[in-house]
Amino acid sequence: MTQDGAKEESRWTPWGGGWLPPQAPRPGVVALRPLTPGEILGGACAALARYGVRLAAAMFLGQLGALLLVAAAALTALALHARPVDALVPAAALATLLTCALASALTGAVLRPAVLGRPVTTRTLLRAAGPRCAAVLGTQLLVLGAVAGPGAVVLAAGLPPLLAAATLPAALGCGVLFALAPTVAACEGLGPLGALRRSARLVRGAWWRTLGLTTLAAALALAAAYAVQLPFAFAGALSLIPAVDGGFVHAVLTALGGMLAQTLLLCFPQLTAGLLYADRRIRREDPAEELTRRSARSEGLSSA
Repeated sequence: MTQDGAKEESRWTPWGGGWLPPQAPRPGVVALRPLTPGEILGGACAALARYGVRLAAAMFLGQLGALLLVAAAALTALALHARPVDALVPAAALATLLTCALASALTGAVLRPAVLGRPVTTRTLLRAAGPRCAAVLGTQLLVLGAVAGPGAVVLAAGLPPLLAAATLPAALGCGVLFALAPTVAACEGLGPLGALRRSARLVRGAWWRTLGLTTLAAALALAAAYAVQLPFAFAGALSLIPAVDGGFVHAVLTALGGMLAQTLLLCFPQLTAGLLYADRRIRREDPAEELTRRSARSEGLSSA
């Protein structure tokens, strides 16, 4: 590249004079360069604002399927003259695990369009996330086992709870080390064990940064979910006034608020983890050039 070409890519500043290096391209919600914590959280908010409707629609279908699973378990228990509670507890636990796996797979599917600034539809998200749900679910179960397994074994053996508390530092260390594993399973097509090993390699050297960002993202998601659910709960309470007679309205508003709150609780921390995953890859493997080429190709096709 000639000197004139280099100057065209860089920016001239009149304050003090001189050429500044070219800015990293930003086709999507974040720039294709190492990110600061504020840029990661801001990018997660921007991705939620841009793709939140599609994510919420896909999550709604998944939550509806989970509710149908719980209802089918309850009806089966009634048909077999068993106690519905005996079937509802494992069915609800399975539905929760499937919903969490779907949320991680969906946020992994939306990560590349968000970084490259591409549009995406709900159907595209479901098609991309569906084949990865099993691997993401297995990864989450392995992470849960690594985090809670030692303490559960200590308690199941009848040992003093103080010994179980002694496993908390190891549980925290494993939880942070494997924090990117669901995103890896969703984005890279790896199995559960491979996703755990890959997450540990990416987090190594940024353990405290990963802990701080994931904790802050969870706290922000909890606050946002409460703020979203509050007006629905208030409107549902008003519908219970005797003069209104809106029991059905109350149930619908409560369910809708709960679904939106659950979408925020599950998707925002995973979006943050996804952008943290992208940041770690840019810092260690430098895929920014490849992503820039893909973004340029997509812009060229759209302009053509």
